[in-house]
This record gives sequence, C-alpha cells and structure tokens, in this order.
Amino acid sequence: MELTQIIAWIHRVMLTGLKPATDHLGCEWPPGSRRAVEAGSPFARQLLGAFAGFKSDLEARVLCHRIPRSYMHNFVCEHDLACVHLAHMQYGDFRSTAGWRTSALTHEDYMITSESSMSPWAEVSGWRKERNLDDTLHDIYQGIGPHLVASTIVHCIFEEIPKCTLEKLDLKLKSLHTNSYKPWCRENKTDSAGNSFSGVKFNREKTNKTYPELGSVYKAYEVKVIIFWAAFYCKDQLGSFQGRVRAMCLYSLASWIRVLDLAGGWLTEDEVESACKFGEQFLLCYQYLAGASLQAKVCLYKIIPKFHYFCHMLIYMKLTKRNVRFDACWMEEDLMGKLTNMSSKTHARAFVLSVLTRYCCLVSVVDSMTASAKLKKP
Repeated sequence: MELTQIIAWIHRVMLTGLKPATDHLGCEWPPGSRRAVEAGSPFARQLLGAFAGFKSDLEARVLCHRIPRSYMHNFVCEHDLACVHLAHMQYGDFRSTAGWRTSALTHEDYMITSESSMSPWAEVSGWRKERNLDDTLHDIYQGIGPHLVASTIVHCIFEEIPKCTLEKLDLKLKSLHTNSYKPWCRENKTDSAGNSFSGVKFNREKTNKTYPELGSVYKAYEVKVIIFWAAFYCKDQLGSFQGRVRAMCLYSLASWIRVLDLAGGWLTEDEVESACKFGEQFLLCYQYLAGASLQAKVCLYKIIPKFHYFCHMLIYMKLTKRNVRFDACWMEEDLMGKLTNMSSKTHARAFVLSVLTRYCCLVSVVDSMTASAKLKKP
C-alpha cells in the first residue's frame, strides 16, 4: 500500500514539473535542507510526466491489483463476466455472438467493488483498469503459443501415423527437429531453438491423455520462431478439412505477429484492420479445432484463459490503434534477471541496501560505457 502511495506522490510531482515541498506522507522537508531550499523550482527542463500504464505478467497483475476475477477463478476476466462454469458465458467462445460480449465491465463498475478487492493503484491519478497493459511476451509466446504449436504438430503426426505410440511420437518429433525445423531456420537465417523436440518437451512423455504443450525450457523468442516454422510445415499437411483449418490457424497467428513486427508504435487504419482480421480468424480456427478434438475425445487444443485475454487485446487495438508489441515486458524480464543475480549472496539484514548499491553501480558502469562509446565516435 505504501508503495502505491509513493508512486501516486511521484506522479503528482511529475504532473506539476516542480520539485516537491513535502514527502509522500505530506510532511514538509526539514528546514534548511537541500530539498526544502529547492522546493518549487522546476526540474527536467520543465517537462511534465503522466501515467502511461501498468506492465507486468498476469500473476503480478492479480497480486498487485487484488483482482477477484482472473485465470485462477471461475470468472476469468476483469473486463467482463466470462467464466468457466456457465455454458452461455464460456470464456472459450470467440464468436461475435458470445454471451460474455454483452457483459462488459467498465472502470466505473470496477470502482464500486468492495474495499478489500479495490486495487491500491486507484490512488494513482490516471490509472484505469484498462491501463493494465496486455503483454504479448507472456500472453502469446509463453501462453497461447506453446499450446498451439504443440497441439498442431502432434495433430499432424497423428494423421500421418494413425496408431501412433508414445515411442513413435518421440522419434517423429526428434526427426522433425533435425530434418525440417533446423534446415528451415538455416534457410531463413534465423537462430534455431537450442532445445530439440521430444515427447517430454511436448508434454507427451507418459500418456496420450495429456494436452500437448511446449515445456518451459523453450523461451519466448524460441516459441515465436517455432510458430513461424509450424505455419510453413502445416502448409504441406492439408490432407483433411481439419488440416486446412489447422494451417489457417497457424498462418493467421503468424500473420498477426508479422503485421505488428513491421508496424510502429501506433497502427494505421489498414494495419489495425489487417491485424484484427488475422487475430479473430486465428481464434475462430482454434475454437473449431478444440471443439472437434473434444467431440472426438482426443486431448488436443486446450483453451486456457489467455486465449480470452488475446480477444480483449484485439478489442483494445481496435479502440486505441496501439501496437501491443511495444507494451511487452521483454526489457522488464531482462531487468528482473539482472536484479535476481544482484540479490544472490546477500545477507537478509542488508538485503535492500546491498541490492540498491549494486544497482547504482551497474547504472554508473553502463552510463560511463555509453559516454566512452560516444567519445570514440568520429
């Protein structure tokens, strides 16, 4: 709670463009102190700041905002009443007639919630629940992607080898990595994943009764590359109607990613229309494949809440024309990795001071290296 009070105070100060006369608790600075003397003077060349958005993965979002409707609950979404247990409000229904589309919850609706469920970030002026930005790194490359890729590849193998055992599946996956995936990466001058394909890494080690999913050993960038390869691979596996839907599903997501990769921070009308068309096409194809697998009593194409969040990502793009790729947490994940390394071998009593000191040293080293590089330029 105190952390959000500090953030709210910083935000109020940035809106004024002037150095503050009090701390975040409203107490004046000690008389004669440097901060008391400088209070009211402009900083940062009189530039002002404003709240842009809250960035995190889903777990941190739920914890920081005390969200009562999330992937861990029956009601999975903070923006509507999509749920797990009611047939007419299923979060896995992506049609334009889906029941949850008529149950949108506005920020004003959210602010009526009980105090125990209220986000501490409500103190920060400019924050709205819509400003909890979606993250393509966790939602797509570590959420949707692993399920999509694993299910489509296993599905292709099952069509090629009707009575496929776990041993045959493992051998076929290893063969695909060696004879298809790696040559494709070399041909397209793309770094291939350091991890090979296998039944264990596709969640098919002991039984065919588990849903295929890429293991956590595959990093986000690796999953992104595998999505593009899988789209090319499934293009040549069009034997059945489901095979064509499967290829269209992968092609649509790969095309959505490509549109965003080639665009700037804000999309044009044509880019928004193209991206949303590919995104909606992907969701409908995946929903069809999941339904067909369920009807055939085959464990393929699991629909997790992140597919529903992707649907809201498309709605957000239509309304704001924002390229959500620029809201991803790639740099934040790198920073957390550095902070984790800094936090190692630190005594509990001096933990905070030690980490802050090490971080200041890191920033100083980076700044000095940047300055040296600029001086060396002709």
